[in-house]
Amino acid sequence: MTASHMTGRRQLLRQGAAALAVSTVGKTAFADEFGYVDAHSHLWSSDRTDYPLARGAKEEDVQPKSFGIGEFFEVTRPEGVTRVVGIGHNVHFGTDARYLVDLMKARPGQVAVQAYVDLNADPTKQMADLKAQGVAAFRVVLLDPWKDYLPESHPIFRAYEFAGMQRLVVCPLTNASWLAQLDRLSQTFPATTVVIDHFARIGIEGFLQQPPVPSEINPQDVANLVKLARHPLVNVKISAYYALGHHTPPYDDMIPFIKQLIQAYGPERLMWGSDSPYQLAPGQGYRASIALIRDRLDVTVPDREWLLRKTAERVYFS
Repeated sequence: MTASHMTGRRQLLRQGAAALAVSTVGKTAFADEFGYVDAHSHLWSSDRTDYPLARGAKEEDVQPKSFGIGEFFEVTRPEGVTRVVGIGHNVHFGTDARYLVDLMKARPGQVAVQAYVDLNADPTKQMADLKAQGVAAFRVVLLDPWKDYLPESHPIFRAYEFAGMQRLVVCPLTNASWLAQLDRLSQTFPATTVVIDHFARIGIEGFLQQPPVPSEINPQDVANLVKLARHPLVNVKISAYYALGHHTPPYDDMIPFIKQLIQAYGPERLMWGSDSPYQLAPGQGYRASIALIRDRLDVTVPDREWLLRKTAERVYFS
């Protein structure tokens, strides 16, 4: 998610920042042995000396003041989650991934990084610099209103090309209107591994209204996302339930959508993520997010392991 709809989330987080603890739930044997992977959580420190805010960012807008690795695991370990993909948070920190890189180095095998790349600067230089620090996955934001055909001069082409050549991962945060262009990009650069964040935000329209209202999942948008499954290196994060569809636990309205994606992509190319700490807003909760896949989705145990662990493990930790 980006600054365009941070206001509503800040209001929610101010109400719920103190309610980060989640009660214990029994783990499965798989979780006890291997640990689930949260493929999408923003993490940041309260230390503004080593990890300062980006120019123009305001301290009063950072809610909660920190969501560090300790706070994350306090919430997630009772649910069987023991690894995380930390996401670059451009709203507060721009392209500065130092906190995430330091976490990754301090906790190898436990923390992976998806760093933010600014497409208004040279994306290949940013990716090369971060690759030298051990980062292999990069978030690109494509949320501008769709107007016309995407020219090949757009920097996203350089990002895709460089990622394919360097065996890196491109992770678009995008809207459904961009899916045709993502299809074109993967056709142009078939060697590039892609992870589409948050179902391409299909079903977010109602959440962005003030006050938020439920949204229906548009079948044509789903069909366009399903079409991208023809590219073997395209993966999708089934994440951010607090903001999509009816955006109300237990999120059962998302199940038909998820099953369509399982049929198209297979569980091996889908991965669950919470989008914490925003998933922790009042009326939502971490348990509700993971429970949709762990407890409520009717899939086989091996398929569930792909959704909750093995896909993210393959893409981010291998």
